[in-house]
Amino acid sequence: MNLASLHKFSKPTDYAFIQKTIPLLGLFGFGGHLAFYFILRHAFGYWENWEFRAIAALLYGALWFYPKEKPLTAWQKQYFEGVIALTLPFLFTLFFLKNGGNVYWFSSLVFAGLLHGLLSKPHYYAWCYPLFAFLATLTALYHYPETSAWVGESLQAQLVAYFLGFITTGVKTTMELSHVKIMQSQMALAQAEHDLQKAEATRQAYEELKKREELIRIFVRPSLVKEIHHGKDPSSFQPVISNLAIMFCDIREFTQLTEALNPYEGQSFLNQYFTMMTHPIVNNGGEVDKIIGDCVMGIFPNGDCAVRAAIDMRLALQKFNQKMYAEGKPKIRNGIGIAKGDVMQGNFGSFEKMDRTVIGEAVNIASRLESKTKMYNLEVVVTEDVIRDLPPDAKHYRWIDLVQVKGSSRHIKLYEIYGHQPLEVRRFKDESRDLLEKALTIYFRKGFSDASRLFRAMLQKVPPHRLIPNDLMDNILRYYISHCDAWINDRTGAWEQIEKWEGVHIFFEK
Repeated sequence: MNLASLHKFSKPTDYAFIQKTIPLLGLFGFGGHLAFYFILRHAFGYWENWEFRAIAALLYGALWFYPKEKPLTAWQKQYFEGVIALTLPFLFTLFFLKNGGNVYWFSSLVFAGLLHGLLSKPHYYAWCYPLFAFLATLTALYHYPETSAWVGESLQAQLVAYFLGFITTGVKTTMELSHVKIMQSQMALAQAEHDLQKAEATRQAYEELKKREELIRIFVRPSLVKEIHHGKDPSSFQPVISNLAIMFCDIREFTQLTEALNPYEGQSFLNQYFTMMTHPIVNNGGEVDKIIGDCVMGIFPNGDCAVRAAIDMRLALQKFNQKMYAEGKPKIRNGIGIAKGDVMQGNFGSFEKMDRTVIGEAVNIASRLESKTKMYNLEVVVTEDVIRDLPPDAKHYRWIDLVQVKGSSRHIKLYEIYGHQPLEVRRFKDESRDLLEKALTIYFRKGFSDASRLFRAMLQKVPPHRLIPNDLMDNILRYYISHCDAWINDRTGAWEQIEKWEGVHIFFEK
């Protein structure tokens, strides 16, 4: 038993275990003391004192008015302990000495000690019983000197009574503590049941939220809300052709990130992530077109707004990942693809499900670029049309590829945006941009050996990755070195394939 348990055992302050019996004790104490006065005096001839019995009866009578449920006040506890000490060790010691210490009063005194220990708290009993027994002895010797002959027998009876009282107070205290633990267990069970009910209520609220979401998913964009506020009917919107920049932003390895999360944690995680990604879109003049799973689609009036939003999104994610890294959690990676061109804006769907969105080649290309960021191991990839919208003093972008995506016959120049990356990376990419463009030009003209030498020379100067060991801050060079090696080292029809190659990478898959 540790010190805290010992203190709790030796000095309990909770009277709830006996509180309901205190009023009954007051009733029996009131009637008992009056009855004992007449029975012991007249039937047995023992010495009695009317004043003592009357005072004891009145003191016990007050206990009848004690509350049974409401916690006792400190004064009520002190009064109860005082009544027990005054009527048990004091009166019984006094009567024992005055009546000559016969067998009846010897057993009565022992019973008084046992009862005192059963009713009183240990930290009161330990000093109240010997103190009031001593005061009773002094009172008897002062008023009745002849009682001195029985002090020795009284001391023997007191020792027996005191010992038995300690046993009973220990047993009662143990029962009280067991009662407290049982009550705590019942409270814990009740709390668990309450938590289950709360969880069920939360589940029902979640189901209700899902139902409401199904009702409002027809129109979710702020522009539609504005149309409604202006008294317009969004369902009557006529399709228009607009030249817009389209962005797709998708989490990489989303399943691995969320497989260890329960539904509520997954929802909280996604809401936090979407907040990080959608605020920059809105703050840079764009609009969130839709959220598809873990992918965010945004539309912008021009490429400059889209690029600024992408940089802000990446900076927000970097700050979040620093916190994740400090907590030992895996960082979040995503890819952003941006394309610009003519798209059709309109309401698409049916009466069961209607959506205001955009369709067109730029949408398809942006979606393809977002998925190809994994292949390049880059973060933000845009088309040349987006670059044309940047201001004249814009920097921190570079040419990385010449492609033809599935569903399009155009050859499209792709660029990387790296304005959000660390200073040393931006400096390296700025300084090597012209050399990379030269190497790419040689590569697409099928000078793979010369291009490979240039790519390898640049690779030696790439800064190491800050968080991932044995990784680099620029992996596009490895991508082209592997392509050059594939062309150079293939001895089975490679030259024939080279002759047929049109100098553009074709994305056959979506």
